[in-house]
Amino acid sequence: MNGISQKMLSQVLKGLERDGLVIRTAYPTVPVTVEYRLAALAGGLIEIMGSITRWAEHNVSEIEAARARHDARMIAEAA
Repeated sequence: MNGISQKMLSQVLKGLERDGLVIRTAYPTVPVTVEYRLAALAGGLIEIMGSITRWAEHNVSEIEAARARHDARMIAEAA
């Protein structure tokens, strides 16, 4: 996956598995093939995540502007 290190992805998936949100299946291939799927418990999160995604898409311009203001402020303070 792009944008996340292998170590971080592994840690997140292990945590999600521990919490009962994903199911990990390892297949005896060379190299080992591992598959993750959502557990039943995570099914209730799909609608919630959809709402969060729609909110983020609707507000992306404001979020980017806030980030730019913050970054400019941090640069100015460091100078």
